[in-house]
Amino acid sequence: MNSRFVAFVAVAVFLCVIGNSCSKKNEVRTLQGGAMGTTWRLEWRGDSAPGIESAVSRTLEKWEQVLSHWRPESDLSRYNNGEPATEELQTVIELAESIGDATAGAFDFRLLKESSMAGFGPGGRGIDLSGIGKGYAVDRVGDVLLELGINDFAFELGGEVLSRGGEWTVSIEKPDTAARSIARTLVLKNQALATSGNYRQFKPVPGGLSSHILDPRTREPIIRPACSVSVIARDCATADAWATALFVLGPDVSGPASIEVSWQK
Repeated sequence: MNSRFVAFVAVAVFLCVIGNSCSKKNEVRTLQGGAMGTTWRLEWRGDSAPGIESAVSRTLEKWEQVLSHWRPESDLSRYNNGEPATEELQTVIELAESIGDATAGAFDFRLLKESSMAGFGPGGRGIDLSGIGKGYAVDRVGDVLLELGINDFAFELGGEVLSRGGEWTVSIEKPDTAARSIARTLVLKNQALATSGNYRQFKPVPGGLSSHILDPRTREPIIRPACSVSVIARDCATADAWATALFVLGPDVSGPASIEVSWQK
């Protein structure tokens, strides 16, 4: 799985001038919880709306049930066992196929067997949508928030970030296996951010770290010193998949003009 290691901090810190109060319009509200084996955090400006937390939780649970290769009864696991794809699963498969084509095969979601053999998967064979699944789920949470009238927000799931409305400040974690610190801070506005790296899920080997990210050309884990690549795109599924692909391709490949890329070492 990718992008568990973007530090999402200092989101839209507002300072009020002494003698004045921050308007309710600019008040930052926060919710957080857990899903998909990681944590999520929502920050938004403006009024609250009833049912936000339950709506976020239901949406994440729905898409985990569709996309998880760790749940034996998920839509994906049943598909890998020979059942037809549900409509929702088929939508994600088609998106993954299109990004696979755009990356000339660097994004390959058909390596569940190889990932499991390398010690990073649940076993079995078939497709593994973890390189796009969290990003896709983040986008669907964004849809739900907009439907609820939350138009100025930043939502983060395990390092995948979607922003809408105004500016939101986020930070990318330094790729360090032993400590957590900030490598870079940036501002998102109506953008998404995803990061892929090798320093949270790895095995030490001669020459660097054996990553949970496999190279489709060799079908083996990528071995490099600790590093990560972050991608900014319009939507989080695209950022998620391209971050995986660019980690495969290495820092000499910049990707299409529609995304922004930043390597951390």
